[in-house]
Amino acid sequence: MKRNLSAITKALQFGVSGAVGGFVGNLITEPFMKFDRLSASVSFFESVLSTARWFGLVGGGIATAIMFGYYYYIKGKPQIKSALLNGGLFGLIAGAVSGAIAEAIYSGLGPNELLRVICWGIAGSLLGLALSKRIPNLGMLRGAGGGGVGGVLGGCLFILFAYTLSGTVGRLAGCGAIGFWIGIMLVVAETLFNKAWLVISYDNGVNRTLTIGAEPVTFGSDDNLSIICIPNISPLAMRFQLEAGQIVCENFDSGAVTYLRSGDQKKLGNCTITVGNSDLPVANSTKIPATYISAYPAEKSFVNSEFSLKLSSKVIPLSVGTQLFSSDISTLKSTASNCVVAVVNSRFADALSLGLTNLSDRAWWATDTQGDMKLVEPEGTLTLAVGTQIEFGEINGEIVDG
Repeated sequence: MKRNLSAITKALQFGVSGAVGGFVGNLITEPFMKFDRLSASVSFFESVLSTARWFGLVGGGIATAIMFGYYYYIKGKPQIKSALLNGGLFGLIAGAVSGAIAEAIYSGLGPNELLRVICWGIAGSLLGLALSKRIPNLGMLRGAGGGGVGGVLGGCLFILFAYTLSGTVGRLAGCGAIGFWIGIMLVVAETLFNKAWLVISYDNGVNRTLTIGAEPVTFGSDDNLSIICIPNISPLAMRFQLEAGQIVCENFDSGAVTYLRSGDQKKLGNCTITVGNSDLPVANSTKIPATYISAYPAEKSFVNSEFSLKLSSKVIPLSVGTQLFSSDISTLKSTASNCVVAVVNSRFADALSLGLTNLSDRAWWATDTQGDMKLVEPEGTLTLAVGTQIEFGEINGEIVDG
C-alpha cells in the first residue's frame, strides 16, 4: 500500500513537472515560430530545421523539469543546477533529433493526424531513453517505452487542443499535456516492470519509492556521496543493489553485507527502509537425508554438545540432528512445510566436524574469528567453529562453546 501511494505521488510530481517544462519550452519557441510563419516560402530543409529547434527546446524543457521533479522527490529540496546539467542538454538533443525525424516523415508522407501522433510517440520515446541515462535504474526499455506511450497520449491531446483553442494557446496547452503524460508514464513503466524496490518511510509520515537495479542506491548525510540524504548519520552509510537477482545491502559503518528478501527492513536515521521484490523464487520442499533430521526441536536436542548458537539472550545447543525452526530465528523462512530453517549434521564420517546446513529461503553471512566472510547459500553448509558470527538477516548469532 505504501509503495502504491508513493508511486502515485511520484507519478503526479513527475507529470506536473513535465507539464511545466513542456509549457515553458514551447513559450520560448513561440517567437521563432512566428518568424518562420512570416517567411514567404520555406524549403524542406528549413522546415526540418525549424521543427528540430522547436522539438529541441520543448524536449529540453520537459527533460529539465522532470529531472527537477526527480531531485525534489528524492531529496525534498529543489536542485535547479543538477536538473539543468542532467536534463537540459540530453532533452535538447533528443528533442531536436526526434523533431527532425518527425518533420522529415511528416513532410515526406503528407499531413496526417495519425502520423503526427506517431511522431510525438517517437519524440517521447527518445526523451524517455535520454532520461533513463540520468534517473538511476529506470532502464532503457522502461524509459523508451514509458516515454513513447506518454508521447502518444500527449500527442492526442495536442491535436485536440490545436483544433479547439487558438494557435499559441493550443500549442502551449498541447506541449504541457505531452510533458505531463511523458512524466506520468515514465513512473508507471518503472513501477509496473521493476523487479525490486525500496520504500523509504520517514518518521514524519512521508514515503518515497526508489527502484533497485544494477546501479547502487546509496544513503548517507553527504549529498555528494548519497542519492538519499539523511541527517545525523555517516556521510555514506548504506548501499542497496540488485546482484544476480538478489538484493544486497552493504552497511559501511559495520562492514556487514546482507542479502535481503521482500519485506526486510533497515532503520537508518529518521527513516525506515523496506525492501520489495516482485520476482521472489517459489519456495520448494528441500529433501534432506534422514540422518540429518532429528525428531526433536532445538531445545530438546542432545545435551552433549560441542557447540551452541547464541541468539541474543537465548542459547541453543548444537549437536548432530539439531533442528532450528523459524520460531527460533524469526527472520528466516523455511522452504519446506516443517518450518525447519537449519539443521546440524556431521560433515565427515568420523563425526569430528559439525556443519550447519541452511534450509531457509535466504543466504546467510558468516564471519570467522579472522574476519573472513563467507556466504552460506540455501542448501549450503557452514562448518561450525567457536567465535563464528552469523547474520540471519536482522538477527545475529554467534557460535560459542557448548
